[in-house]
Amino acid sequence: MLEQVIYVSRAHEGVDAHQAYDIIRVSHNRNSRFGLTGGLLLLDGYFVQVLEGDRFHLHQRLASIRADPRHGDFQLRWQGPIDDVCFAEEWMALRLDDGVSPALRESFGYVPGLPEDRFSGPQLLSFVLACCLSPSD
Repeated sequence: MLEQVIYVSRAHEGVDAHQAYDIIRVSHNRNSRFGLTGGLLLLDGYFVQVLEGDRFHLHQRLASIRADPRHGDFQLRWQGPIDDVCFAEEWMALRLDDGVSPALRESFGYVPGLPEDRFSGPQLLSFVLACCLSPSD
């Protein structure tokens, strides 16, 4: 059974583009071994991630992410079964601040941290998909 999780966390001070690329490099290797896919944003000091795959490996990764010192204020925003993955071609897509256009942010009503009272799980999924699967500026 496939499952998907979406979380938001605050990046600890000092997490920058270089560290985000390190996360992606390791994620590509690990995710390809376990058939996990997804998208990761690092915007205004916050991580927003969609991670999807088989339940066992997905929960192993999620436990590792929760324990990662680069993350704080971890908020699991959605978790549930899915029929198909959204990021079939991406072991882990990445977009940083400069890779998400102001027009795209505005179209979603983006505010830093994507507060839970303004961004439901489906809205976060739509935002991450729009950011990761459209060409970056």
